[in-house]
Amino acid sequence: MSTQKNKPHNILEIINLASSARNFIGGQFVYLREYGYEMHLICSPDDEMEEYARFNHVKYYPIQLSRTLSLWSDFKAFVKICKYIHDNRIDTVIAHQAKARLLGTTAAWVLRVPNRIIFAHGAIFETMKGLKRRLIILMDKVVATMSHKTVCVSRSVANVRLLNNIEKSSRQFFLGAGTCGGIDTQSFFNPVRIKQTEQDELKRNLGISDNDFVIGFCGRMVQDKGIKELVDAFKLIKQKRSNDHSIKLFLIGPVEVRNSISQELVDFIKTGEDIINLGSVNHDDIYKYFSLFSVVVLPSYREGFGMVTIECAAMNIPAIVSKSTGCIDSIVENETGLYCEINARSIADKINFMIDYEEKRKEMGEKARRLVVELYDNKVVWPHVIKVIEA
Repeated sequence: MSTQKNKPHNILEIINLASSARNFIGGQFVYLREYGYEMHLICSPDDEMEEYARFNHVKYYPIQLSRTLSLWSDFKAFVKICKYIHDNRIDTVIAHQAKARLLGTTAAWVLRVPNRIIFAHGAIFETMKGLKRRLIILMDKVVATMSHKTVCVSRSVANVRLLNNIEKSSRQFFLGAGTCGGIDTQSFFNPVRIKQTEQDELKRNLGISDNDFVIGFCGRMVQDKGIKELVDAFKLIKQKRSNDHSIKLFLIGPVEVRNSISQELVDFIKTGEDIINLGSVNHDDIYKYFSLFSVVVLPSYREGFGMVTIECAAMNIPAIVSKSTGCIDSIVENETGLYCEINARSIADKINFMIDYEEKRKEMGEKARRLVVELYDNKVVWPHVIKVIEA
């Protein structure tokens, strides 16, 4: 345990959504508390958050943090954050996601909190143009200037921020090889947890046969994720392998209004033959669905790291990903997965390779799990959080 004299004791994590707190921060609350820190959390209200906070021994204070600009709502949230920091003698603020970073870091700067840390979970401006792009970059620069350290969840995110002069490399930190906190590869994302009887029942309910090749996707159904290109690739595969109903497209995730896909595409996903459209699922069950994938495909235009890639990798599932920011860091080419261009033909070609070379695909999956256990297990990543806090 650290004996650093100026070790911070009251850490406030600020993040937009409760679901993001559970997924991005997760067990870090307990880990840091055991290390001697008093943990606090501010995020938008959520019905399940009180129980989560009790289980993780974190002091939870709900404040509505809207994802869109709302001057009055944002001002009220800012005042509440300032009051909470002051009343609880917070000496470290860790801010995640755009709105929480802006309000939380500004409040910490105004109150001269001695340790101000931001997480760069991605570069949302990459898929923007014109004035909006310039404004988002400017906001990121301002927030970075008010912070002491930036934790980049991948090397490619760090590079994009450097190219846009958001902060200097000396201010950038990484949690080991990357990610925002790693994953649990032993008691959660672990193929040995799968019970054959449960898997068989799940397959029956979803209409999947034992010999089916399942093309998996998990994420928000938006343009930036490359959903249209993936569906078009599936159409090409079906044209090439006409009447082959053993190839399924399995989509997990909600259709969102922001950056939305076309209604025509939504309708096709809902009604298309051999497409399984599950929508949102309980995160506690996600590993069960990943175990049904033959390959996971993430042809995204931008990511922070591509967490779904390493979550599936931990389940022995290889990946096909784009070379976009975040995605590019999540595989070792030809060893744990394949890169694709973000177009239907390239995606289809890579999927066809995975279909045709089963032994190679399984070998990739096994290597992928070994790599994830070595580099991205949360017990490997969490000690780096302390190093950043105490740097």
